[in-house]
Amino acid sequence: MMKKITTAVLSITSALALSISVLAAPVAAAPDAASGPAGDIAKMYRIKHELKFSLQGTSATLDGKSIRADQPILKNGRVFVPLRTLQENGAAAAVTWDAKKREARVVMKPQIVPSWQELSFRIGSDQIYLPDGDAISGEKIPKPFLANGRTYIPVKPLAWLGVTASLNQGTVTWNWSEKIIEVLTPSWEIDGDTAKFSMLYQEDMYAPQFLFSFGSGAWGGGTGQVTAKGISQDGRLYNRMEFEAELRPGINPLKLYAVSAGEADFTVLRKVNDPAAVPVKLTEEGQQYVTLHLPASGYVNVKSGAEIAIEGTIVKPHHLFDQVTVVVQKYNPKPKDSYVVYETVSTKRLPIQADKFSGTVRVEAPGNYLIRIDSPNYIAAPERGPVATKWAEFIVEAE
Repeated sequence: MMKKITTAVLSITSALALSISVLAAPVAAAPDAASGPAGDIAKMYRIKHELKFSLQGTSATLDGKSIRADQPILKNGRVFVPLRTLQENGAAAAVTWDAKKREARVVMKPQIVPSWQELSFRIGSDQIYLPDGDAISGEKIPKPFLANGRTYIPVKPLAWLGVTASLNQGTVTWNWSEKIIEVLTPSWEIDGDTAKFSMLYQEDMYAPQFLFSFGSGAWGGGTGQVTAKGISQDGRLYNRMEFEAELRPGINPLKLYAVSAGEADFTVLRKVNDPAAVPVKLTEEGQQYVTLHLPASGYVNVKSGAEIAIEGTIVKPHHLFDQVTVVVQKYNPKPKDSYVVYETVSTKRLPIQADKFSGTVRVEAPGNYLIRIDSPNYIAAPERGPVATKWAEFIVEAE
């Protein structure tokens, strides 16, 4: 699967649902205790690696230290290397063999941030195979082969896996780098509705961003502002980027992200001392069409099993307004997919009658819930017919 942030692309519903406001932090201002940690919450850097091995022997060096490695093979003027060397020397997370297909599958470490994290090579085939079994279109390679129980592939496709290879005077050299986002402060609590934070990033890498969850696997992005350059630390030069993120009440799952380094997770807990002071969040679309009477607050604290009343009035009628949809999502991060942090536990439709709607939803178990009120299907979408958008959201803490 190509290593891209495709899950951050919003659905039509989510994209229309929320007006994103991203504020740049003042150049001279550092995060304060009321809104975020005083120090940098993370730093992003590159660890370079170099593997050298000779066509004449089995000795090799990794980052200047002697190691044992299988010998490359020169065949028909082409250099072939043993695929398992990628795993033995830390570049690949796994290399597996499918005897039936006579196919070797390599999965690179995510820290390499390769063009393709997973590729497969078949003995005797001049193609490179993707995780779905299709071949990379238009890409032909010298055919891999078996020798001494090892799978040998040409050096050319290593570039797809984030490894550059070269041959000079009988020595094969591989170069790759691990791109690290090291989170120094993975979580903190604040009282305000915005969080200010900063991070360092190695100055020759792409500038980082932060991502925030809309729920249901959709994410949005926010940019920051460079406030310092040329900071010397651990033998590298860094820039400092400062951010400011709007917060929901309760738990806020966030990510640091950069094209050159993947992503890393952190959370901010917004404490609420006075729920009455927290309004239900209406989107721009919601503000045009609806007034919510219940719940009265955007942060509701209840016992598990309780029902939450929802009431609203349509202030701008439309001939397609037949019902609203209430979607209850529970905060439930998935270790295998860090983009899935909310799980939809129930959906309920409330009919609109005489420009009003009302009903209740129940939260069965303790936890943090994001409850979304979606509009009727009234927005024209090419080739799809009318679709809905988000009108409002609020948070429920069930004990």
